[in-house]
Amino acid sequence: MRLFSLFKDSGTFYFPGCVSFKFPEYVELYKRIFYKLGIDFDVLDLGVCCGLPVLEQGYEGEARKLMRKNFENFKIKGVKRIITNCPACYKVFSQDYPEMIPDWDIEVVNLWGLILEKLENKPRLIKQKAMEFVSYHDSCYLGRYSGIYDEPRKILKLLGYELEEMNDSRENSFCCGSCGGLPRTNFALADKIAKERILQAKRVGVKKIIVASLDNYKLLKKNSDGIDIVELSEVLGLGLGIKKMEIPKEDERFVEDEVIDIEVENE
Repeated sequence: MRLFSLFKDSGTFYFPGCVSFKFPEYVELYKRIFYKLGIDFDVLDLGVCCGLPVLEQGYEGEARKLMRKNFENFKIKGVKRIITNCPACYKVFSQDYPEMIPDWDIEVVNLWGLILEKLENKPRLIKQKAMEFVSYHDSCYLGRYSGIYDEPRKILKLLGYELEEMNDSRENSFCCGSCGGLPRTNFALADKIAKERILQAKRVGVKKIIVASLDNYKLLKKNSDGIDIVELSEVLGLGLGIKKMEIPKEDERFVEDEVIDIEVENE
């Protein structure tokens, strides 16, 4: 069976990456957020990695092969633009692919900027304001690597959150320990770093940290010690009136709490 898109073919594809295997419920939540905000997309689910873990472990040749294979598959699919909620994928697509694939010509969209633009243009979409003090943790890939600091913070402020910055934030942010494959190569050190980040939140008196990376979310939550760790999609869903739900069947798409039936045909 083949799934037809509900939207016109714009050439914009959502690449969930490895997150789709580790956090499928969050991938579905992000898709529902995109529908709610009117972001036109199709899903690029090739069951492959973006290549960053391979590159970071020093296998440059293998990384080039994977990137080239991905690029060729993207072109077959008609990909003109990629959106991804994974900071690691965003970093590798926007910086490493252009460097390592000379003919790379696919636009990599700043999803956080796009979400901010949608919320600013249609503030009526926000159904619930949070009215809560929180800290925001800068992902290394999103912050220092990609220079995206303001957009997530502005999104949170639109959703009603008051931000209390930790001592090390923005350009000087303290790593949470999840980057560079550290939880796989030295999990004890990764946990130690995460615990220090949790202590920084406690020192400024907040009880919740919001992150824009599911890898950050996983490690910080493991070491949270009483601090609530929340991924950006969760607060977006709450503000937009969207609930996390069971993973939908492949022939269904969700908008808010309704199921929309779509055409399918046998291959």
